[in-house]
Amino acid sequence: MKNQKKTLNPYLLVILSFVVIIFIGALLLFMPFARKDNDFASNFIDPLFLATSATCVTGLNSFKQGIGDELTFAGQLIIIILIQIGGLGFITLLTFFVTLFSGKLQFKDRLFISLMVNSEDAAEVVSFVRKIIIISFSFELIGFLLGLPVFLICCENKTEGIWYSLFTSISSYNNAGFDLFGSASLIRGVGGSEFVNNLPDWAYYYMCSYIMLLIVAGGISFVVVMDIFAKRKFKQLRVFTKISLLMTAILLVLGFLTFLISEGFTSPFDALFQSVTCRTAGFATINQDRLSAVSKAVSCFLMFFGGNPLGTAGGVKTTTLYIIVLAMICYLTGRKVTSFHRRYSNEVIVKAMSLVLLAVTTIFVAFFAMNAFESNLDMEAIGLTSTKSSALIYEVFSAFGTVGVTAGITPYLSVGSKIVIAVLMFIGRLGPITFFQLLGSKMRLDDKSKYRYVEEDFLIG
Repeated sequence: MKNQKKTLNPYLLVILSFVVIIFIGALLLFMPFARKDNDFASNFIDPLFLATSATCVTGLNSFKQGIGDELTFAGQLIIIILIQIGGLGFITLLTFFVTLFSGKLQFKDRLFISLMVNSEDAAEVVSFVRKIIIISFSFELIGFLLGLPVFLICCENKTEGIWYSLFTSISSYNNAGFDLFGSASLIRGVGGSEFVNNLPDWAYYYMCSYIMLLIVAGGISFVVVMDIFAKRKFKQLRVFTKISLLMTAILLVLGFLTFLISEGFTSPFDALFQSVTCRTAGFATINQDRLSAVSKAVSCFLMFFGGNPLGTAGGVKTTTLYIIVLAMICYLTGRKVTSFHRRYSNEVIVKAMSLVLLAVTTIFVAFFAMNAFESNLDMEAIGLTSTKSSALIYEVFSAFGTVGVTAGITPYLSVGSKIVIAVLMFIGRLGPITFFQLLGSKMRLDDKSKYRYVEEDFLIG
């Protein structure tokens, strides 16, 4: 018998790499040098929760005062490194540095890496990975430079201002939602952080504006950015790019109009920011606890679908929503599923619908589990106006979509609920399909059986 080398499933390697990074980050955050009180964390769950949130670029944290007040510079540096690794993907960074200092990769290595980063061309995978790194660092550098006018003027010293600008840029572009401003994020007024409340109006709106641009840039997809710079004319763009740009515009406008109307036409700027941040960013200019029921529902919808594939955003992705809606419209009008002069297979439609069903099931199982864990939680005692159910379902959607906005319930969750949220963030970052790809060929729709059954239809709906 010939000895056959067993190769590690690339999807399993991606999962394992994230697990290792999360636990390394958690151990570092558990150390006294990461905390301003110079003491070990009271338990390992909070550092693990925070490390998971950072690596999965979510932004939820269980510290009541926020990471700016709870963590030392070393702790904050650990967070930003985890965000960078999580946003780009550990395999992406590893491939970049390996190929930067070594020779050419063999074809089997290129094929292996292309599966892990979802590249369509194994031959060009090294170039593809390098372009991802260059795009990310370029946008982060631009964000860093845009933030300097605010932070150098408004921070107590220049060094702190430079660090604030760098941290905010990396967190924004990677759609992480972490900030150093306090527990209230970018909320102004009563309950807002001292730093944000002391900002001049021009500085506040300028900062929020460039944060929104970074969020959109990070969630729009590396492939879309590459295609735009390569083609430059809309007609020449790939269908994937056209769909991604179309869905980004539709969801942003839909969210903006809904928030503007449901919140009473009070602040168009806040409505726009809420629409952008719910695409998986996690920053907030308005108190999420005080949102109307309609605004919370729309926020959950935006969080669920998130951004575009192959970007830093989470969710089940905008292209999934597009193909499902398109299939429904074409079915109702008696047409084949086509758009942009292309026809789409039944396989991609089934895959999209399966992904949504799987995601919804995951979310509601998590919600029911958390509802059981928090049976004794008193919302009035912790100063929140939302009902417990609405706050929990909002938290679950935020975790799964790797968004990070919260009604304020995160620090008060029990250990069981924090574990559920951490698992949700992990699944949401990697995507449910990643786990099921471990089944390999069993997920393919082509029929390998040696016999066929008689086809039959039955009533549905």
